[in-house]
Amino acid sequence: MSVLVFALTTPNPNDIEALNIYIGTTKPLLEEVGAEIIQGFEISQTIVGEALPDVVTIVRYPDRAAVDRVFESTEYHALRSIRERAFLKYQIGLVLEQPSQTELNSQPPA
Repeated sequence: MSVLVFALTTPNPNDIEALNIYIGTTKPLLEEVGAEIIQGFEISQTIVGEALPDVVTIVRYPDRAAVDRVFESTEYHALRSIRERAFLKYQIGLVLEQPSQTELNSQPPA
């Protein structure tokens, strides 16, 4: 089953270099496991609660193991100090698991 992951982030406008390093390192990690960024949104207003980060990005991974390969990788862990410079806020969450199109197509009709 594919897995959707969301990233709530506020990029640091004072350290674009760190942001570029972060993106340049994570993009190949996503590609390596078959993940794809499917949507990104700028959050225009927080209606209730503390201010939300500026951006939400939704990434589809082929399965939970692919998520773990990225976030448990040596390359990702090595980015910690870069990530702390690149983002003022940074939160990642698992949204849901959903059957892939192949899995849906292989199910017998009801």
